[in-house]
Amino acid sequence: MKLSEVETLVTVVIPAYNVETTLDATLNSARNQSYQNLEIIVVVDGATDGTEAIARQHAQQDERISIVVTPNCGLCPARNTGARAGSGAFIAPLDADDIWHRDKIQKQLDVFAAGGDDMGMVYTLFRRIDQWDYLIRDGALTCWSGDVFHASLLYNCVGNGSSIMVRRSAFEQVGGYAMELNRVGCEDYLLQILISHDWRVGVVPEYMTGYRYDHVSMSRNHVRMALARLKLLDIVAQRHPDVPEEIMQLARAQARAELAISSARAGKIANAVSEFSAAFRINVFATMAYSFYRLRDLAYRFIRSAGANFKRSKPPRFQDMDPKTHYGVSYHPLRSRTMRRLLRQSSVSTRQC
Repeated sequence: MKLSEVETLVTVVIPAYNVETTLDATLNSARNQSYQNLEIIVVVDGATDGTEAIARQHAQQDERISIVVTPNCGLCPARNTGARAGSGAFIAPLDADDIWHRDKIQKQLDVFAAGGDDMGMVYTLFRRIDQWDYLIRDGALTCWSGDVFHASLLYNCVGNGSSIMVRRSAFEQVGGYAMELNRVGCEDYLLQILISHDWRVGVVPEYMTGYRYDHVSMSRNHVRMALARLKLLDIVAQRHPDVPEEIMQLARAQARAELAISSARAGKIANAVSEFSAAFRINVFATMAYSFYRLRDLAYRFIRSAGANFKRSKPPRFQDMDPKTHYGVSYHPLRSRTMRRLLRQSSVSTRQC
């Protein structure tokens, strides 16, 4: 069964702040979706470059595009503003430097249709791309579905903010993007966790999202993101005190270990030692398992990056690559084994595909 295009309007929300170099590609990928019943809302969040002009050029060519101009207030209010401005039964966030495969929306709607009314979110796999849309590597090959709330506290199975589509009623139930994390980070991760508490989650096991990877984005500030994850866990604990303590301890130990590793990478050795000590006090196994995985992952990425200089062929562009085909898969059996062991230790199960 497929959701009717006549009945199912999808609201695409694009927050845009000083993204004149990428917005054109982002809007083209939204406009060229095979599923056409879209309203595309660009929230120009106090941009001072040519962002608004580019958005208005596209709006003149496509009546589905609406533009909302606001003072600069950050991602959370910009996304929430865009969602409120729309009326679609589903909301699809798209960061203004990311792109989609042309069948992304249709395939997510198909999963929603098959999943039933209790499915609140569907995500896709993603690939990292450079500023010219060439592939860097695949994102994590993690395809969790069903009841993933506890597992999501331990690991972000989505990995970016542009892969998800959420049911509007689920979005409104959790209050949209939490303002507590505005300009902090992890706001998309928190949204996913909160929705998964009361709703089932679906997945399109194909690389439908191109996540642009640069060296100045918020996600590249590892210490800041690790601190944001700790704040995220505090918010979850406040909203859902029913979370088993053992799950929260595992999640906090991992977050502290990540902060320790990020501090060490930033040269803050004293902070790293302090955070490792705190993580060990919370849960020794989780700290050691997570730290071993992360250090091995960093070593693997360093070796792969060094070897990239010897590649002779140019990588394909995102839109030219079959979304069912792997490219430099960022998959580590150690992470899967570690997660399964952590979940067994906590008497939690999750379905994987």
